[in-house]
Amino acid sequence: MAGVPEINDHANGTTEARVSLPREPPTDKHLFTERPIKVIIVGGGISGISAAVLLPRKVRNLSYTLYDRNDRVGGTWAENTYPGVRCDVPSHVYQLSFEPNPNWSEYYSKGSEIQQYYDNVVEKYGAKPHIKLSHEVLSARWLSDEFQWELEVKDLSTNTVFIDRADALIAAPGRVNQAKYPGIPGLDKFKGVIVHTSKWDHSIQLENKRVAVIGNGASGQQILPTIHPQVAHIDHYVRGKTYVSPTFRQGLLQASVDIPGGHIYSAEEIREFNENPAALLSYRKNLDKLHYGAINNRFTELGSEDNFKLRESLLKTMLERLNGDTEWLARLTPDYGPGCKRLTPAPGYLEAIIGPKVEFVDNPIVQATATGLVTADGKARDVDVIILATGFRDGFYPRFPTIIKNGDDLSQVWQPGQKIGFPENYLGIAAPHAPNYFFVLQAQGNAFGGSVPYQTEISATYIARLLRKLQRDGYRALYPTEAATRDFTVVVDKYFEKSVVNDKCRSYFKLEDKPGKSKNVIGYPGTTRQRVEILAEPRWEDFVFEGDDGTVISAEVGSPSHEGSGPSPNRFTRIWGRGRSVLDDENNLDAVTYHLAEIGKVNLRTLHEDPWQATEADPLSRL
Repeated sequence: MAGVPEINDHANGTTEARVSLPREPPTDKHLFTERPIKVIIVGGGISGISAAVLLPRKVRNLSYTLYDRNDRVGGTWAENTYPGVRCDVPSHVYQLSFEPNPNWSEYYSKGSEIQQYYDNVVEKYGAKPHIKLSHEVLSARWLSDEFQWELEVKDLSTNTVFIDRADALIAAPGRVNQAKYPGIPGLDKFKGVIVHTSKWDHSIQLENKRVAVIGNGASGQQILPTIHPQVAHIDHYVRGKTYVSPTFRQGLLQASVDIPGGHIYSAEEIREFNENPAALLSYRKNLDKLHYGAINNRFTELGSEDNFKLRESLLKTMLERLNGDTEWLARLTPDYGPGCKRLTPAPGYLEAIIGPKVEFVDNPIVQATATGLVTADGKARDVDVIILATGFRDGFYPRFPTIIKNGDDLSQVWQPGQKIGFPENYLGIAAPHAPNYFFVLQAQGNAFGGSVPYQTEISATYIARLLRKLQRDGYRALYPTEAATRDFTVVVDKYFEKSVVNDKCRSYFKLEDKPGKSKNVIGYPGTTRQRVEILAEPRWEDFVFEGDDGTVISAEVGSPSHEGSGPSPNRFTRIWGRGRSVLDDENNLDAVTYHLAEIGKVNLRTLHEDPWQATEADPLSRL
């Protein structure tokens, strides 16, 4: 347009801002026309299913395809089918908030029942035609000229490879689906049966067998007491010590040796849940409050009085389960504070390891032979079956080459010791120079207090906001700025400085698999309620936007202008505080359950869009 200059404004602390005014008259489109947008979701676990259900209902004109390498949905619960596998979070909490299941059979559900639940969700919400099972994504590359992601996909049933494209790529790979195998010399020479818990072979016969169980994490603690009654003997090899907690959260129902599910719901209870929606809603809300309520306890702070009290409580419980044997307790007690690793309830585990059928071996394994395992003291133990309960490789790196706008491959540069060295991201949702690439439950996105399904819903809702921005405002791509991402990383590091996570344990919470202080890679720097609020309204000034005509907008105004020559203040410092909502400090647990409703009364378009909706927690209601 003659006489109208282009704008290139670097005022108010802006480090980069380039806005090209339209060179053509406005089109005849309506305001906020929502152009068609195609999305590819990688991963068919809880995160992927949550996104697959919510995104089409929150974003108009959205189509999607979901790829998963497994032959059924469920992610963790499709892959881990070993004896005794179950969730240690109550069933009525560990479910999608919009699809409450009145028919859970136990307080803590078996893995198979959880997997079936997600099968039912996929069927009910019409996601099945969009899901391609037994399909593995081999690579992904951002095409800058076309503003699309190009994926190479392999159909595992036919071994054919094809190309698919989408406007946005959503990573929902989960974090516990890449089996980690121990580097035991000679393990390939063992003539018996070797099986990893995540690759369980249900044809294996354990009756009257001599079995080695390697590992005392969650899977080891679950499988050992489950197979204990049927085997002849168990050699239990452990690398480190760990706490065994009565429950995952204080106040929840304890499981026992006889009832590992905690409580079996009676036919009368299930009938009441089905026939009385208000009763089910009340029950769910009370459980959610119990699950969330521990946030006002400072037990996660290293060296705190609350952490010490938790330690004393756990040791008391462990001693009771060890029949008062103080020598056993001393042998099992870690030298780090509880919470350095995830606390794991393990009904029957302690009772089993002190029995005559189990040898507890805390001497390191040095090699395997054709008939068994040899430890550092030179002792050889022959077995028929070796069970590897050795956990998983870190799940926060892309499983395949993922080439972003600047040419970096995130599957490489995020690895320890490489260019970036950790899964760098913004709010656990997106990454710099990665246009339209979003994570449902990424590193630094797991907040304290909320269940995994609930947190995936919050992430999916935020992603929907980003996609609507692309549609309505005519942009083709968006991604967080480097500066905003760095500021968030600083907040994460500062938040976990005094965390018990930095104690002497090895933990998947950490970047490095070693005892002691290491960068936190899993936790979000705050509570779930705070995360809900911070994600409620995107900070558009933290993003780069790209348009069809080459327009690039990058405000970079997150830090206020200031005097002096030092670095700009962190944009989050003035708002983040202690990573808590005011409702956390008020102990307003009603606000935690604002989103829960009776069966059939949830509007998926508006779900989580307003975190204050219909609650007395809304600050405006107090005026």
